[in-house]
Amino acid sequence: MTAWLDSRSDLRASTLDRVQAVVRNHLIPSLGNIALADLGRLQAQQWASRLSATQSPGSVRKFVNVLSAGLQLAVDDGRIPANPAVRLKLPRQSKSHKKFLTHEQVAALADAVEARPAGEGFELLILVLAYTGLRWGELSGLRVHDLDFRRGGIEVRTRMVEVNGYLEESTPKNYEERTIPVRAFILEQLADQVKIKSLDSRMFGSSKAGAVLRNRTFRRGWFNDAAASLAVSAGANVKALQRMLGHSSAKETLDTYSDLFDDDLDGVSVALNDTAARLNAGKLWAKQSGRTAAAAEIASKALADQLLEWSPLSDSNRRPPLYKSGALAN
Repeated sequence: MTAWLDSRSDLRASTLDRVQAVVRNHLIPSLGNIALADLGRLQAQQWASRLSATQSPGSVRKFVNVLSAGLQLAVDDGRIPANPAVRLKLPRQSKSHKKFLTHEQVAALADAVEARPAGEGFELLILVLAYTGLRWGELSGLRVHDLDFRRGGIEVRTRMVEVNGYLEESTPKNYEERTIPVRAFILEQLADQVKIKSLDSRMFGSSKAGAVLRNRTFRRGWFNDAAASLAVSAGANVKALQRMLGHSSAKETLDTYSDLFDDDLDGVSVALNDTAARLNAGKLWAKQSGRTAAAAEIASKALADQLLEWSPLSDSNRRPPLYKSGALAN
């Protein structure tokens, strides 16, 4: 595998970094002590099956593809007669369902991000991501001179990639170099923001001297809290919020966002009060009109269902997680 990696001068630095991590963390520890000629198809299949216990189907396929590519060099070099890692039985990948935000939801998310501490300017970042389809690496690599106000667009010429834990500027693949049209209301805000920037300045940077803004830093510092606030207000329960934020337990979620649930109690109280008022009015109307007991029971069940919809403890599994929004996908 080391010889194969040394021969892959065609790989981009970021791709090579990911492949090296796969070889280092998943191939060498489990297969490194097996002689090349002794690695059979059964051993390769057993290794792939063991991976399924701890890795997602997509990761298993990536790891197997790396192994197969390395072994193919051994086949081509005449060291082994056949590649034992081809046509293995691998776990199926299920298609994920995306949630696409409405214009109103994008605006609400942008406002919530802007309201976070030191979030000034990041409302525009959300709008650019949502309405242009830029990947995160392309957005973080965007400079003022990439904005074309005359044509009303953004020139995608660079992107930021992570190599060995460090961010490096790279060029996109040929088919990813493009000009993206930008809506007028976003261009106006971009024009206001660049007035105090030089042409070579980054369009969006961290609060620390305009350094490159990392995806995970933005999520931890602004996006997750804003999304959590919106999710709680929409009625998401603690378990749903835990899954959305990737917390290890509901306790971690409560410890981190307990204030959000406390603040939301007033809204729940108002909602329940309004529903209770309608319930009492319905009972009075039923008594005056002489409804039958069966009709009253049906009405009560409908109102109970409505109460459940208002309750923040209702099952939120029906609501797709906000963080999987197709509009804001990287």
